[in-house]
Amino acid sequence: MRKLLYVLLFVGTYVVSAQTKTIENMVEFKVKNTGAFLDDANDVDGYYFFYEVDKLKKGMREFAVNILDKNLNDVAIKKFEASKKIVLADNAFNNEAIMFALFNNKEKTLTLKGFDRKANPKDDIVITLDKKVARLFNNGLRAGTLSSVLHPVKNKGFILITPNFDGKGTGYVLDFYPSNENVSPWKYEFIPSERGFHSVTPVALNDKFVVLVDVRTKGMSAKREFTTIVLNSQTGEKLFEKVYDKNDPKLITNSFISEDGKISVMGQYYEPNAKIAKAQSLGLYTEQYDEKGEVVFSKRISWQEDVSKFLPVKKNNKLKDIGYIFFHDIIKTQSGEYYGIGEQYKKTVSALGVASGILAAAGGGIQAGGYTQLTIKDVYIFKFDKDFNLADVQVFEKGKSRIQNLTDFGSPQLSAYMIKALGGFDFVYSQRDVKRDRFYANFIDYERASDKKEKKGEKRKAGFVFKTIIQDGGELTVDNIELSKESKNFRVLPAKVGYILLLEYSRKKKSSSLRLEKLNIK
Repeated sequence: MRKLLYVLLFVGTYVVSAQTKTIENMVEFKVKNTGAFLDDANDVDGYYFFYEVDKLKKGMREFAVNILDKNLNDVAIKKFEASKKIVLADNAFNNEAIMFALFNNKEKTLTLKGFDRKANPKDDIVITLDKKVARLFNNGLRAGTLSSVLHPVKNKGFILITPNFDGKGTGYVLDFYPSNENVSPWKYEFIPSERGFHSVTPVALNDKFVVLVDVRTKGMSAKREFTTIVLNSQTGEKLFEKVYDKNDPKLITNSFISEDGKISVMGQYYEPNAKIAKAQSLGLYTEQYDEKGEVVFSKRISWQEDVSKFLPVKKNNKLKDIGYIFFHDIIKTQSGEYYGIGEQYKKTVSALGVASGILAAAGGGIQAGGYTQLTIKDVYIFKFDKDFNLADVQVFEKGKSRIQNLTDFGSPQLSAYMIKALGGFDFVYSQRDVKRDRFYANFIDYERASDKKEKKGEKRKAGFVFKTIIQDGGELTVDNIELSKESKNFRVLPAKVGYILLLEYSRKKKSSSLRLEKLNIK
């Protein structure tokens, strides 16, 4: 899959002074083994790296946790020994501690290994997994389809989400593990009373609330039932839930919690009795609740009546020549306006999927993955006023990229929902500059590098561009840093405001080089 990368880039010509750092003795590098210390505005205060250092006797390995500050200076490095069977399933940072989830398929265990910001270790938490749960973990890790299982609660602890097979269907368990002594652990368990597979995704959480989206799927049916569940993040108590039934079906993809404790959800709404996995939505939807679940604000933005004032919309509610838009983030400015950061996509036939299917059929096997893909293209920024009326839509061109769908069944919207959980879009992260009331929306732009042709008729190389869309004083502008395809073990990480971090792994040297690059913004 092109986007679930160990991959990316090499810096091009538009760079200003860089700070650099090299991490030696890395036996192997994987994208999920790195992370940034992020605050509420996604500003960066440092980085952490988890990697294998050495092979020891009797099936053991030496691992290291290395912590750097935001200027790439060493803060601490701690080493420990563990079985060669462990695989890093996930990691997270909650502003005071780092947590690594280490999976051992042979022993059917998940070990939560924690460190503070100076890499001082905390007591390990070893969890014995049910055989079915361990099998799901193992299959997901091998296929690259395991989404996040660890979710940080700022300055409090971490939530671990695992499946539950106790009911008639498949449910889930949320276990909260504190990162300090002043907080108590809790458990929230959902045991379904009806057949069907329930999956749950946290869409917003802070020190007061955990906002979950529960998706129920029954067999291969196109029917999906969505429920928003809000928990007390200090006790795990369910405060309320909102069921979007057949009379009012909705697909919720975003949520944010305001400073005054109001909970907002955003997604798309559909005709009564519509099957979300197949139907086209009628438009965008947002609703705000108080802590008791009472609706304090509700707004619908129709494709036909509202969005059509800015973009061409066909009679069937589809955006003409555009396809669909997936919103990655909703940002509120100090002036009270909202900006929806969206990315254009279409569901198309995958040449790779077709070829794989032919080979699988010829060999008498079963194809892994589907025949379809998401083709991802331009950036769409929706501007809303303080009452959430649509005020403007701006389009920013971006090269095409493609990612294989996990299944051919269901609507493009549902495919996008699944791909987003795996980090498959070109969107990297958004960041707010609170002091200047700015925000930055950051993307990887494929096939847009402007390499000059040296000879007549020479084909231009496809390349990569790091694209930053900047909102300043209500105006949106673009900054690009050109990148090439010379490296296949490279990625972009968030950095302190106004910078990006470029990380490249060398298999030959068994080391990672880091470069802090300044964006071309004033």
